[in-house]
Amino acid sequence: MKPSISICNIVKNEEKQISDFLAHLVAFADEIIIVDTGSSDRTIEIVDEYRQKYKNIKFLKYDSEGVFHYGKAKNFSMKQATKDYIIILDTDERLSENFKSKIFDFLQKEKLEVAKAKRVDECLKHLIDYPDKIIKRSSGIFYETDEKGMVHEGLNYTNKRFVFDEIIWHQQRENHYIYRPQRILFQLELQIERTTKTKSLFGHFLRGVWYAQFRFKNLYFKRKLYKDGKIGFKYAFMRALDAFLIELFVGLKPKGDYKCWNTKD
Repeated sequence: MKPSISICNIVKNEEKQISDFLAHLVAFADEIIIVDTGSSDRTIEIVDEYRQKYKNIKFLKYDSEGVFHYGKAKNFSMKQATKDYIIILDTDERLSENFKSKIFDFLQKEKLEVAKAKRVDECLKHLIDYPDKIIKRSSGIFYETDEKGMVHEGLNYTNKRFVFDEIIWHQQRENHYIYRPQRILFQLELQIERTTKTKSLFGHFLRGVWYAQFRFKNLYFKRKLYKDGKIGFKYAFMRALDAFLIELFVGLKPKGDYKCWNTKD
């Protein structure tokens, strides 16, 4: 019997992408779960229009307390799933036709709990990674809920991960770092918030320099972005700058015993 699939997706202000995202999945997935995390554009309206046409779309709202936590938001979406397997997708990701046609045989054959999928950047053909994307719903596997998951969420799973080598396209378009360099500021606050100050400003500055050069070398040389020319260099530079800025601003945090002026004094 063919396994059933739930697509889980969290969104915020995705009016430019959400329509195409849903259109390319409605005939493929048994269930599409969209969780809104605070949109102020037409995202909600567009999802509602699709939900009226297609019965396999579920739409929910998620309200977070305190600093937004990506892992907790994704766990909320996964807990709404009812099918055999969950595929976690961002709104700027698209399944290739080979992915759609071969995934069911893969799931029947491997009997997996977690599988990675091959994600290829549409602008940088050498930027390839293998994030965890496929999860067996009944396995009870979710994302970590510690402070690291605020930005870089990871599963609470340490066993073998299978690899599904068909492509998920990372289709960021005008939101890509190489076209919208100011995007490095988008998650900077969250990353600074979760990073503990352990050194002096100068110590964090030096750490930032080291992280920046390490990330640049990893992207530009090890992952061969130099083959993508100027845009490969620009992307590696932007990601290195992001690593440096995190440490710089963490170093600028006040000491733990810092006290604000009290009106009662």
